[in-house]
Amino acid sequence: MGMCSRKVYSVPVGPYHPALEEMAFYKVYVEGERIVDALIKPGFNHRGIEKLAMRRSYRRNVQLFERVCGICSAAHTTAYCVAVERCLKIDVPK
Repeated sequence: MGMCSRKVYSVPVGPYHPALEEMAFYKVYVEGERIVDALIKPGFNHRGIEKLAMRRSYRRNVQLFERVCGICSAAHTTAYCVAVERCLKIDVPK
């Protein structure tokens, strides 16, 4: 018997899919049960956060950055607060 070659199939998922926590497009290329390549396109949730933050005060931006992501709101808010503290050279007591 001769060697048989396996075909590579593409499996697209997204950008809107109930299994995805955030919207993105994934295309996975599989050969049998092995993933041989993948294409990922994030960025389907553009909200204009940067532009909104430019027009608001530092204090009001805390609430804005809580809403960047529904899953990890504490991480975004903490990162924003630490960045503002460092930019303004604020020494926060422990």
